[in-house]
Amino acid sequence: MTDRNSARANAAARADPFFVYRPLLDLIGKSEGTDRGDGYNETLAYGAFTGGNVNLVGMTLSQVDALQTKMLSHPDNKWKSSAVGRYQIVRTTLRAIRKTLGLGGNLLFDRKMQDRMACYLLGVRGVDKWLAGRLSTETLLDNLASEWASLPMPNGKGKYGGQHAAVSVAEVAAALDQVRKRHLGQAPAREVVPPEVEKEVKKKTGFMGWLTGVFGFGGTGAAVIGGMDWQTVAVIAGAAVALLVIIVILRKQIAGAVREIGDAVEGG
Repeated sequence: MTDRNSARANAAARADPFFVYRPLLDLIGKSEGTDRGDGYNETLAYGAFTGGNVNLVGMTLSQVDALQTKMLSHPDNKWKSSAVGRYQIVRTTLRAIRKTLGLGGNLLFDRKMQDRMACYLLGVRGVDKWLAGRLSTETLLDNLASEWASLPMPNGKGKYGGQHAAVSVAEVAAALDQVRKRHLGQAPAREVVPPEVEKEVKKKTGFMGWLTGVFGFGGTGAAVIGGMDWQTVAVIAGAAVALLVIIVILRKQIAGAVREIGDAVEGG
């Protein structure tokens, strides 16, 4: 990602508290059909059971609850549903969210609240576990289809009989891919070995590396020794013994250095 694109992404993330999940939220708005209507102000069957259009984003949660009760009692509501808002949340679910999150009845059912509730439902269905690699894509798809009947199961079919999925598995997968990219893009960059630790590694191991480089017996060293007379070989052998003694003496220091480096990596 270029610096310019990164800056734009960061600005978008600051402006939208639900930036990471926005691709999936937008897909749900499409699949539920609400974006073809009034979006955040849409109700089941495009206002058929509310007496016309309503201003949901200007209503309190208590007022929305009363409206949903009215919808359920409508004689023509054959679905017996009270779905409202962009994400078509029904009364039972909305009440459960309010109880869990401690949302007072005087709070507005505005855009931010609807996004918040939808993201809560995404979390309940495992999107964060999926992002952490603890939930398979197939399981997540099935979970999401259980929450929103307009979303497909892994086999492309709707979860509930009589209702077809409004989008394809490929569309959901593409939205999830964008969610993952945004999630990773917001994570702070962290090198496997921090520069300061690498510097300490070089400092603490530099002398030993030099020492073993001088007296090392790799393939090249063996070939060189093979062409030497016995007196020279004896001198080198003595040096090797001396090297072993040095290693024994410095063993504790080396072990301590390794521990320090390990601690630095873990705490960096």
